Amino acid sequence: MRKITVKSLLIICLAILPLTFFGQNKGGKQQKKQNDNHWFMDVDLGGTLLFGDNETFQFNRMRGDVRVGAGYAFAKYFAAYGKIGFGYLSGQKENVFTTNLANYLSYDLNVSVDLMNLIFGFDEDRKFSVKPHVGIGQLQSTARATTVDGKMYKVGYLESEPGVTTAGKGFNGRKIYMEIPMGIEFEYNFNRKLAMYFDLQTTKVDSDRLEGIALGDHNDWFSMGNIGLRYNFRSAKSSKQQAAEAAALAKAAEEEAAKKAAEEAAQPKFDCESFKDCDAFKQAVKEAVEEALKEYQPAPAAQAVEAEEEEADETESVEVLQKNYEEKDIHLTFKVGKAEVEDNQANRNQVKEVNDEIEEGREIHTILTRGYASPEGNDKQNQKLSEDRAKATADYIQAKLGDNANGIKFDAKGMGSDWKGLENAIKNANIANKAEVEKAIANKDTAALNKLAANDAELSKILNSLRKTQVYINK
Repeated sequence: MRKITVKSLLIICLAILPLTFFGQNKGGKQQKKQNDNHWFMDVDLGGTLLFGDNETFQFNRMRGDVRVGAGYAFAKYFAAYGKIGFGYLSGQKENVFTTNLANYLSYDLNVSVDLMNLIFGFDEDRKFSVKPHVGIGQLQSTARATTVDGKMYKVGYLESEPGVTTAGKGFNGRKIYMEIPMGIEFEYNFNRKLAMYFDLQTTKVDSDRLEGIALGDHNDWFSMGNIGLRYNFRSAKSSKQQAAEAAALAKAAEEEAAKKAAEEAAQPKFDCESFKDCDAFKQAVKEAVEEALKEYQPAPAAQAVEAEEEEADETESVEVLQKNYEEKDIHLTFKVGKAEVEDNQANRNQVKEVNDEIEEGREIHTILTRGYASPEGNDKQNQKLSEDRAKATADYIQAKLGDNANGIKFDAKGMGSDWKGLENAIKNANIANKAEVEKAIANKDTAALNKLAANDAELSKILNSLRKTQVYINK
């Protein structure tokens, strides 16, 4: 049998060898070598069928097995790997014997070849592969069989029963046999790291007692069909993808370098060689530019147009409010940078006026709250602060009205920094440095305004009055 097995392996190797020349050349040109060498691990499980002296597969006696393995893929087409497995077998020869229970431990080394890459050319990103494989290993098994006349045979057990039990030298008395696994694997790659495969394998065992009883001089076989998962320890990107990304980066770098060179070429170059002191000339130009930048006050036409549009929008908003809403004398003020309404008697009295009108039968369906912030702070922060104040005022009024707030729509809106309110207040105010304050307002210069307010109590008082919320009620 061993001579036959060696001959079979040689025939398989000789049959596969010519295929290695396919896919090597394309259009008469040698392809660039990309071996894609890497380690991998896998695990699979499935069903087993015994084919020994029972002489035929019996699917009603199918059992199962599980295997784990690890290996190394190399030279584009080949892989070498080891597997450890554990499984069960069962079989029956009608009117002769029944294998009640057999189990095995297997340890084998295998080699496989990727036929798809061999035939169609190497492709790192190939999704589907077909891989025949062959190996050699050791099988340690136990089996119990009962003949038709009721006699029992045990193989691979330690207990001593003359004529019944046969012990081996393997683990826990198991019998040790040589095995030759061979099969074909169908693999699907989800990506470059994870794959699923289906393995059809038949294993020839150097024994006639795999099913627990020897009835002939031939060797026993068993087959399996397993499905498994494989994890490949390799880059998530193929060499083609990496090369494409590297080329894209190189192209981007070239374009950036060309753009920079063009910008440098477009910059004006001053020729000061005709001057006696070239360095002094350069320094004088630098100082002149810096001085001009300090004195420059930008006032483009676009900013003027924008200011006019804002003023027009504000006028239209005021007109709409005056036409449709009645401004109530409820001006809740706030501390600097705060949006909390203080629940003091003055604020409660203002809300009570609205509540009294509702009690007297006035139909109120909309209350608008418009929050403002004094202009000392950043405009973006003031917008948020004014929105919070408007919302806080609406919540405060709603809470104080209680059940009378049912059916009333509250509309809260933040108006941001109240530069317009400050401008109107300054016109009739008697404050020091009035011209400087008006200039700060015109330029919306927050820093200058804060500096002036620090030394002017009257200006600080005006700013404090702008931290407020105005309330409007439908007419």
